[in-house]
Amino acid sequence: MALREETFELEKDPAPLVVLDFMVAAWGVFGHIQDIQHLYSPELLEKIIKALWAIKINRGPDMLPLHDYRIVVVSDKRFEKFGSYWRGVEINRDERMEIVWEEYCEGKGTDVSTVATGYKGNRRDKDDNFYQIVEIGWEYATKYFPCYKEEGYEADDWAGAIYRYSRDSRKTCHDRQILLSTIDRDWSQLVDESHKVFWANTRYPGPKEKIQERLAGEDQVLLHTQMKLGVDIESPRFLAHAKQEQGDLGDNLPPGSPLEYFDLCEPHPKYKIEKLKEYDDLVVNLDDPSSNVHHEHLEKSRLALGKIGLSIPWL
Repeated sequence: MALREETFELEKDPAPLVVLDFMVAAWGVFGHIQDIQHLYSPELLEKIIKALWAIKINRGPDMLPLHDYRIVVVSDKRFEKFGSYWRGVEINRDERMEIVWEEYCEGKGTDVSTVATGYKGNRRDKDDNFYQIVEIGWEYATKYFPCYKEEGYEADDWAGAIYRYSRDSRKTCHDRQILLSTIDRDWSQLVDESHKVFWANTRYPGPKEKIQERLAGEDQVLLHTQMKLGVDIESPRFLAHAKQEQGDLGDNLPPGSPLEYFDLCEPHPKYKIEKLKEYDDLVVNLDDPSSNVHHEHLEKSRLALGKIGLSIPWL
């Protein structure tokens, strides 16, 4: 049977909307240069990074053909005061989380005082080279594409707001294909084929993995949930409920953590993207039917990297 991405028909009017998870894209660029960066001067390396970003963003989801997409870039930004996102701030104040962690550690026979209980408290630090890639990429992205990040919010929150607008609006966004370009499985709870919303996985599956599709519809989200969590859900919308029951240690959320820390479909009442001043601009871009891909940037970058003998990723 053919994979979904092999038979998927991209629409032209309106242009399909690609919601690009910026930090995930940054890891993709980093992964391509981390083993070769020592070979180049700082000046040439910066040019290589810029070229990779031009290809990465303008390419669109690389399991699909090159196309005239409309691309919106979303990213994370921690509170400067707290060094965390809103979930981290609320979790630190949430008495329910104290109980959840105590029960979890008791079940594991672990002293809770020895465990990092903060939101994403088990994530590794990033090195200076990664931050250089982020800086160069954000400069390019903000120059040529609509980009959104706000202190305290994660890219997940922007993706959830985009889904809600597609679902509830009756304007252009309601009728256009939406491709969620990320490796983050949390976004897959937003998959909704009735609103043409698909999860475009940036990860390549191994040859022996049961799920080979990278463009996920509802059936693939349900299958992955059954395989990964061992539970059957009625629709992707209920992935948050399944993760609440079983926890998500990738985000350092043990079983029984409150639903609002998992749910992207319905926002926390205190932290609604819809309340931010940038939301009106976001809506304008979501309803713009035109493409904003810069094919000339992609082609120029492809040729430049080819001249110095670098393989061209994502094409």
